[in-house]
Amino acid sequence: MDAFVKAIGFPLLTLLSRGKILESINKVPLFKQLSEIKKSLLIETLKKQKVETGKSIITQGEDGTRFYIIKKGKVDISINKQYQRTLNKHEYFGDRALFFDEKRSATATANGSVTLYVLEKESFQKILDGNLKDYLLNHLFLQDNTVGLQNLNVVKKLGNGSYGQVFLVQSNKNNFTYALKIISKKQIDYEKMHPNFDMERRILLQVDHPFIVKLVKTMKESKFIFFLMEYIKGQELFDIIREIGILNKKQNIFYGASIMIALDYLHSRKFIYRDIKPENIMVLDNVRIIYNYLGLY
Repeated sequence: MDAFVKAIGFPLLTLLSRGKILESINKVPLFKQLSEIKKSLLIETLKKQKVETGKSIITQGEDGTRFYIIKKGKVDISINKQYQRTLNKHEYFGDRALFFDEKRSATATANGSVTLYVLEKESFQKILDGNLKDYLLNHLFLQDNTVGLQNLNVVKKLGNGSYGQVFLVQSNKNNFTYALKIISKKQIDYEKMHPNFDMERRILLQVDHPFIVKLVKTMKESKFIFFLMEYIKGQELFDIIREIGILNKKQNIFYGASIMIALDYLHSRKFIYRDIKPENIMVLDNVRIIYNYLGLY
């Protein structure tokens, strides 16, 4: 046994434990692009924490020094005591306070018994590389629901939708760009579509995946409803297929697998997407696809 430990560098139980942790972090989209060295460092620095049902893990307004990954269980996120969404196994939270010198923007509460992997701020900063930092910052801006209409400047019109117009806008708070969908209340009333839009809003606010367009928040005025969304700068899969013609085996595998990953995420949350077509899928630099429209009603 001593010879075995010497050969692998760890006791067997430690090796098995590391394998389980690696399995968990490999399922977190955030860490998939980490090098093996970075993943090994991450495993060394993670601590395990158990929280009983109803207990707060982080509290809105407090200083943030930790980042959390859900190993087992569910965590409810609330802002100003209003429920926002539920996070599940392999999802994460607490990242915003690790980048910015500010208080926690939300409260996280254990929904049942929860087991977490915890990463301290200092260790978190050490494992970041350029790509991961850019991805996280982009994700944080897409979670900033303090952005209001008064913060948005119109850059240009992107197009017309079935129920309104879509504009490229930029926030004067952080210079981040978003897509703003403006929908006429009059038309929604006329077609009696309020339940459909309410359902789409509720579902999109719960969805958080790199392959699915992110809804930041919704706003409303007397005549319009506003959907502030992630801006996807890419090309429709429909146009790519039209340019290329018949896709080869590798292209079919890439696009097919990417679509299945996003669908698997939705199905794991009991959502069904019934409008899969190339026009609703954007391709970014030929390396990532994103569902740009989720008409889930």
